[in-house]
Amino acid sequence: MLAEERRIQLLQWSQHEGRIDAVDAASRLNVAIETVRRDLDTLQRRGLIRRVHGGAIALGRMQHESNWSERQASHAEGKLRIAALAAQQVPEAGAIFVDGGTTTQLLAEYLRDKPLLLVVTNSIPLGNQVADSGTPVHLLSGRLRATTLSALGSRTVADIAGFRADMVFLGTNGVDAKLGFTTSDPEEAAVKQAFIANARETVVLADSGKFGRVFPAAFAMPKDIDRLITDIDAPHVAVEALVTAGVEVVLA
Repeated sequence: MLAEERRIQLLQWSQHEGRIDAVDAASRLNVAIETVRRDLDTLQRRGLIRRVHGGAIALGRMQHESNWSERQASHAEGKLRIAALAAQQVPEAGAIFVDGGTTTQLLAEYLRDKPLLLVVTNSIPLGNQVADSGTPVHLLSGRLRATTLSALGSRTVADIAGFRADMVFLGTNGVDAKLGFTTSDPEEAAVKQAFIANARETVVLADSGKFGRVFPAAFAMPKDIDRLITDIDAPHVAVEALVTAGVEVVLA
């Protein structure tokens, strides 16, 4: 098979399957992995795919991030139900991490007046809403990202490393059983990974509109997530795929 024929085949696979795994593609094409990687690099330079760790994603599957106001308005009722259900899992004592995001921010009212609970967060809005109650709050340092109103960067990751939490409540931009949980910003993904690494239990809060969406920066695969809380409109097939992958899915 000529090089251009290989690239056409890779492009077709990406459009049909959504993602190309370089190792799998090399086996299917009976060529070296390095050959596939070079082909993927070529397709990316042509603007036809987006390279990700281990392979590539069809460009059409990559999403653009909405601004804060747009995301607050999107699936608002479902987000309220998700937050109310997630609040039932918040311990009375110990420490929790709360990620930035429009769904996780709705936890704020349920975190107030808990003197034995330490809330560690990178969310400026959530920190402000909880800090004037009897709940201790540690606001993580870092660079403020205007799109999410949360801190991120190497200082945020280093700050997280100083804590151990019973539970982390994470937001996400995209949920896909095969491609995992994704966000727009690699630094934001690094913060989420640090949260996961330093928490005993990981809970993702994601409304049904996040399913089937893929963003450039992956921060977790299904095996890394203990529980996903979503709304009843989440696509059944996608939910079943996550359950099969080992994620406990709770519908609000």
